[in-house]
Amino acid sequence: MKRKIELYGRLRDAGLGSSVAVELPKAATARQAMSALKSAFGAKAPLLAGCALATGDEVLSPSDELPDGRLAVLPPVCGG
Repeated sequence: MKRKIELYGRLRDAGLGSSVAVELPKAATARQAMSALKSAFGAKAPLLAGCALATGDEVLSPSDELPDGRLAVLPPVCGG
């Protein structure tokens, strides 16, 4: 099934658009989604280093099954 994953920060700034659609199995995990994103990004896949997959409410761990609804990739945040 196709899932749309929203992009933010450096991912959007890299000219990849505001979202990417990837093909995932029905009960996909966050790890599988990140792997599919790396394939979709091709040469820009290194931009995903340190990024996290999240819903509107929480950051997902790699083994979490993807819930229905909104998904986004969040780049690491620096600051202090």
